Amino acid sequence: MRQAERNARTQKNIKQSFIQLIETKGFTNITVSDIIRDAKVSRGTFYVHYTDKYELLSKIEDELIMNITAALKDNLKEPLSNDSITDRSGATYRVFNQALGYVDGERAAMHALFSTNGDPQFFSQIKDVVDNLFTMQLQKNEGHFSTAIPIDYTKEIAINSILNIVRHWIDKENPESPEELAEILMRSRFMAPHDLIAFD
Repeated sequence: MRQAERNARTQKNIKQSFIQLIETKGFTNITVSDIIRDAKVSRGTFYVHYTDKYELLSKIEDELIMNITAALKDNLKEPLSNDSITDRSGATYRVFNQALGYVDGERAAMHALFSTNGDPQFFSQIKDVVDNLFTMQLQKNEGHFSTAIPIDYTKEIAINSILNIVRHWIDKENPESPEELAEILMRSRFMAPHDLIAFD
């Protein structure tokens, strides 16, 4: 096996152990000794790749954010099929569905980092990415955030509703497929809050 392949496998084992330890012990309580014991690597091997647990966390988060951003930006290139208001509004939300397959493949890491045992700043970092790209997509489709209420509240409602649905999906033991969640997201975009409650 080539050295590059050995390094990649070692880093994968370290990352997997780290994610599992976040779930069970919490990031704050994890030590390098915990990581190397669980990953079955030497302390020297760990320090070849990472300075400490903070750098390991940062590299995992940076990779996740980079790949989610790339998936979102890739979908921004897709042309609209027509110019109806519904299609333009739908396209604004469909741009996020491109990333769901990737998120599903990284479910363990996302779940751990979003959890109370993880990194409270990670959700904010993802939110900033979505906010920026959501705004770009709106502008591309000649849209804008409503000013019916103060714009900061409008953006909080629009962005958080998407992210909290995805976060709920990540937390589920038997989650829907990425395609099914995409459909749920799309349908939810065209429902007012009073549409979510029914009386017999």
